[in-house]
Amino acid sequence: MKTNDESQSLSIYHILKDDESIESNACLIIDESYERLLYDVGIQYHETTPEIKHVQVNRPKCLDNLLVKPYSEDIQLKESFKTIIPKDNQENLKYGSKKENKRRMDWNEYHRLNVIHDFLEELDSDYPSICTVGVIGTSLEDRELKILKVSNSNANNPAVWMDAGIHAREWIAPAVATYVANHIVRNFTNLPSSITNKDWYFHPVVNPDGYEHSHTGDRMWRKNRARHKGVCVGVDLNRNFSYSWGGKESSGNPSNTFYRGPEPFSEPESRAIRDFILNSEIPFKVYITLHSYGQVILFPYASKDEPCPDYVRLLEGATVMSKAIHDTNGNTYKVGVSRDVMYGAAGTSNDWSYGVAGIPYCYLIELRSKKHKFMLPKDEIEETGNEILNCVKALMEFIDGKERVSIADNSINIWKEESSTMDVMVEGPRSAQVAGMLHERDIPYSIAIGDVDPMIAREQGNSFKKQKNCKMDWKGYYRLDVIYSFMDDLAASYPYLCTVCVIGHSAEGREIKMLKISNGSSDNEGVWIDGSIHPREWISTAVVTYLADHLVRNYHQLPESVTNKDWYILPVLNPDGYEYTHTHDRMWRKNRARYGECVGVDLNRNFSYGWGEKGEEGSSEDPGNIFFRGPEPFSEPETAAVKRVILESATNFKVFLSLHSYGEVIIFPWGYTSDPCPDYVTLLEGGTCIAKAIYDTSKRTYKVGSTKDLMYYAAGTSTDWSYAVASIPYSYMIELRGKEHRFLLPKEDIVSTATEVVNGVLRLMDYVDGKYPETQSCVCPK
Repeated sequence: MKTNDESQSLSIYHILKDDESIESNACLIIDESYERLLYDVGIQYHETTPEIKHVQVNRPKCLDNLLVKPYSEDIQLKESFKTIIPKDNQENLKYGSKKENKRRMDWNEYHRLNVIHDFLEELDSDYPSICTVGVIGTSLEDRELKILKVSNSNANNPAVWMDAGIHAREWIAPAVATYVANHIVRNFTNLPSSITNKDWYFHPVVNPDGYEHSHTGDRMWRKNRARHKGVCVGVDLNRNFSYSWGGKESSGNPSNTFYRGPEPFSEPESRAIRDFILNSEIPFKVYITLHSYGQVILFPYASKDEPCPDYVRLLEGATVMSKAIHDTNGNTYKVGVSRDVMYGAAGTSNDWSYGVAGIPYCYLIELRSKKHKFMLPKDEIEETGNEILNCVKALMEFIDGKERVSIADNSINIWKEESSTMDVMVEGPRSAQVAGMLHERDIPYSIAIGDVDPMIAREQGNSFKKQKNCKMDWKGYYRLDVIYSFMDDLAASYPYLCTVCVIGHSAEGREIKMLKISNGSSDNEGVWIDGSIHPREWISTAVVTYLADHLVRNYHQLPESVTNKDWYILPVLNPDGYEYTHTHDRMWRKNRARYGECVGVDLNRNFSYGWGEKGEEGSSEDPGNIFFRGPEPFSEPETAAVKRVILESATNFKVFLSLHSYGEVIIFPWGYTSDPCPDYVTLLEGGTCIAKAIYDTSKRTYKVGSTKDLMYYAAGTSTDWSYAVASIPYSYMIELRGKEHRFLLPKEDIVSTATEVVNGVLRLMDYVDGKYPETQSCVCPK
């Protein structure tokens, strides 16, 4: 609840009354960020005003861990409450005590445990050649923990694990797990080899006691049914795994909904999974755990800030899944690590399966739906099952494609091919994999050249020196006059490709110079690239100029996906600030416009789309703040110049890239809201292509996602504007190196940083043209 002197919403509660059926009612004043958390602790609530919600709580102690500030004043509430749960979902709140007798499994209803277990037995009976049902343990209340194995009995098969129902109230998860199992079993002989060459282990209800309790006692029950001092309070099984167990993103309080238990694997349900996976000697390749709600695909780590070692590979797999879902029905599932797109979590099965069990592809999929929360209508079960089935199929194809050696892979280069022999060059990180594949297939081979890099370095070193006829050499960071002279020199040396023009003047009257690279074709689409909108980010200008130099001097050797575009390159968007960082204040961020006694506007908060949204979280109205957005959109001559060139140009812009530092992330809209943009999946795919190319170049991991997910709210940014207003479909902001040196990246890192980004940009061009991955890479000079 915002007041005149408060910039953030307060979290407030006031106990209203006791009720026989509900232990207590409470009034909370919350902001929207608490809505998901309320559901996660099992609280049903009703809305009175946009900022005041009436909350019914079964266990009021849950509130103790939610609320920031107590509030003692009486709150006037309206007598009638508008429920946030749609009326057509009210039936999902109803539950009975009777089992479903002799009910066959379908996906038109949410079924009880006995029906699910009978379904597994039925598959085993009907398809004995591929199905086996086993019991891997018993729950606290002595219910069987059943799994279904689906296999063609090939001893070389890797394995896929899929579980659901670890949180009891997430009914859609077991429904989807059984849907996927049913499809695979009943269509096994017609499915592609990427499915049938694996052993599938389905564990539809990890938490059978809690699942039954959610049908008979408390629809919002999350935990298992463990007892603490004789009182059933339960353990959150997805905080009970050993990896990072006990971290701050869990609770040691037994009454807390995130209670992790007294020790790792204290619960028989989590222990059964551990023992089966670690003791079975089964070569698990994939681990998928289904949850709801949120429509996100998560991968490790949830318990750490830094990306896991295989971030890029896991990102690629998640991107493939998200695209498959979107292609199925247009639904958008966001992608990333839990800390970025949801919240931190310690002791999760997903982190454990990757960090301890060593399973290479580990994903947690939060299913539908944001609208219905845990109360997904039964008529959406099959739709949800189908979209997840398709995403799982796509993941299997991706994994098998990664395992195969492909001549389209830039890490394997065929030098010569004859009738019975072939010479191939393999990148170092892939050499062991290729050698293993050749050995498995009994293909004889020998190593002709142990290390090609020195030969390449000598060759390219001489070539590079011959081509170096420019004053800039990227061995240091240069002032504005050197950069402008570099642009003029390119135009003079390559007049048939290059044009330099002044698109405006800065607040202090400096020219804003832009370089255009084009072969003159009227059919070309446009690519915009800018740097130093924040002047202290020197590496951005260095990379932009390096990219321009590479494009011009290698133009005739570059692929069509590069040459069929007009390149608009603005190395220094903020020339006043850039010069000021060289002469006065190295850490200056804004431009140099004067507003009273204060100086500067954050130009990346001065664009019109989302301008002023999210209050002080997204930007600031205070001229003394480093995020000052200016008095109105495009109040600054620098941003107005960008708008004018893009909107008034006859060029149809296809790509917008704004380079920043630091962070090593590739981000796309939105920044002003946490909602995914309409083209989230397409932008995710393009961003993943950039990240993969960077990783292939330098083994550096750039995370990919929306601005809000990976960083923070940012309102009035150039990328949100370029996407929403200028309608540029591929709009990205790339935060360059480096996490260690912050804005003071050593000059020795300029060329390597530029090289990895050039290769990322070239790969993006191929993706945009639908030709991925044919681009010829830029190689960093030694």
